[in-house]
Amino acid sequence: MKVNSVSRISLILLLVLCFTGASAQKWNKPRYELHTGIGLTNFMGDVCSPNDPDKMIWILPFRTTGYLADGILKYNIKGRHFVSGSLNLGYMGARETIEKRTHYYYRDGIAFKSGFAELGVRYEFEFIKEREHKTVYRKLGETKLKNFTMPSYLFAGVGGYFSYGKFFWNDPQGRERYSKSYGSFAPVVMLGVGAKVRLQRNVYLGAEFGLREVIGDYVDGADGSRKSPTPSDDINKRWKFGKWIDQYQFVAVNLAFKMREKRNHMPNFKTIRR
Repeated sequence: MKVNSVSRISLILLLVLCFTGASAQKWNKPRYELHTGIGLTNFMGDVCSPNDPDKMIWILPFRTTGYLADGILKYNIKGRHFVSGSLNLGYMGARETIEKRTHYYYRDGIAFKSGFAELGVRYEFEFIKEREHKTVYRKLGETKLKNFTMPSYLFAGVGGYFSYGKFFWNDPQGRERYSKSYGSFAPVVMLGVGAKVRLQRNVYLGAEFGLREVIGDYVDGADGSRKSPTPSDDINKRWKFGKWIDQYQFVAVNLAFKMREKRNHMPNFKTIRR
């Protein structure tokens, strides 16, 4: 065989090997992330709504606070761009007292308690990019502090909110307490920001804050456009409900695990922490 033929065959084999190696490297890259953690919620709706109709955000600790457990599965599309699916389960509630204050409506101790589930799909943009592992600690004189990065991202998405709970109220004299069960479903629009820090090679500690806008007004069982669930018209006349669009926020702390994908592009859970 001539030398030129051998050179051509060698060049073709080299190109094939390079292409195969690049494909394998891409396939082995940890593109999936699994996040799981716990957090708190803050509800903003009719129950505990402010007296000032221009006030859009309010936090009443121990009166509008709930808790949650979350799970998020992310996929790195390319570079800084991710898509994710999320599931949040938890408890949400708010309660008012008989106190008379100028900033908030207090309607003889009305309250709601509800369990909820939220399913969502999100797009994420990583505005502080994660430093590649191979570039860390390689240069002479570099320290852990110099190489420290906190990958951070913005997210936006849509989802559905499912809840089942009870709405509570007192009679006009405050002597007897009533309750009514209710269920609700509403679409939600979600916006937020998150960040994480590396603990191990493929393990991170993260935190996330998100705002949810509910396309509806029945998360707390009270709706300004319909008659309040009471046994007396007198109470209906005394209560003042605005036509709010209910809102709530999540603050969560979670652990994140990177995973590689299978050949069918599905997440390979066996590769967590590898």
